[in-house]
Amino acid sequence: MKIACLLLAASLAETAVAAEDLNWSDLARRPELWPAQCSVKETMKFQSGATVPAGQKVTVVGFKANEVELSTTDGRLDFAAEPDETDVLAVAREAYAKLTPKQRDLTYTTLAQRKELWPDKVALSRTFNMNGGATVRQGEQVLLREVKPDRLLVVAEKLKISFNVVPQATDLMAQAHQFVESEAGASPRYLAEQQAAERQREQAQQAAEKLRVQGRVVTELEGKLLSSVTGKPEPLDTNALPRYLVFLRGSSGCSITRGFTPKLVKYYQEMKPKHPEFEIIYLTTEPMPDTESFAKEMGFSWRAVEYEATGAVPSVSKPIDGKLPQLIVMDRSGKVLANGIQSTAPAALKQLDTLLNVASKD
Repeated sequence: MKIACLLLAASLAETAVAAEDLNWSDLARRPELWPAQCSVKETMKFQSGATVPAGQKVTVVGFKANEVELSTTDGRLDFAAEPDETDVLAVAREAYAKLTPKQRDLTYTTLAQRKELWPDKVALSRTFNMNGGATVRQGEQVLLREVKPDRLLVVAEKLKISFNVVPQATDLMAQAHQFVESEAGASPRYLAEQQAAERQREQAQQAAEKLRVQGRVVTELEGKLLSSVTGKPEPLDTNALPRYLVFLRGSSGCSITRGFTPKLVKYYQEMKPKHPEFEIIYLTTEPMPDTESFAKEMGFSWRAVEYEATGAVPSVSKPIDGKLPQLIVMDRSGKVLANGIQSTAPAALKQLDTLLNVASKD
């Protein structure tokens, strides 16, 4: 027990010596160690008639070689004092003695490079008067946007005003001292940003994998496929995705579409049982109720994509022509394998037939 007490006393003595080593010159060049306030030791009178009584708390504004720049807490009087006229050095030494080695190593210059120690908000230790008469008061929390060695960019949320403040006019360093000694060694803001970045990376990886497995066209069609008969959502079966996607763009009011669609329906009914590797999707050019009526009349129940949604499927919208009907055959990657417009639509269907016959031999 006696040995432990001796060790503790030695440790405290070392800390005291370290604190005593903080001299006026060190304090003047290290603004991160400046206390927010100090007290004047004796009454100070000024030619203006103003008086600062002994023992009054004042705000520390800055340092010069042999002076400390001060302000009364109400901000009405700015003045300078010599080293022995305030207890600023003693207050700084007392705070310095409580700092850990990691905390003592932090400066505003190093903090500008260590984003992991930046808080989300800082509290102001002074009142700031903005242009237009707006005021951001002492103690108010402002958003921290950027840290530089000599200034911070902050935002007053209520006023929606961005402005610069010197770092020592905030509690930035006090918060950084807490973060550097925390278990995580970083601010909650930084940890949240890291977690968000990690989620984005995971989502990007998942999207890339999904694109690789499903193909670009299937991915673009997600959430856009409807039953041509009921108008209700009808997604593709992700466990049995087609190798070829056949898009018919037509209209119930187009005579050529009406002449070609029965042939396509018959082809689908004959080939689909033997070749599940293809699927037909109807691209509407009219309201869904009209499409539903047309589907029931022609006898097909293919999935459909509403006209308004076609633009959100780049792979399909790119080869679309203005004429009807149009039959586009593509693989899941979006490669166009056949594209028949009006009188050439049957030729595109024959190309599909060739593709399916080749596929059955693979």
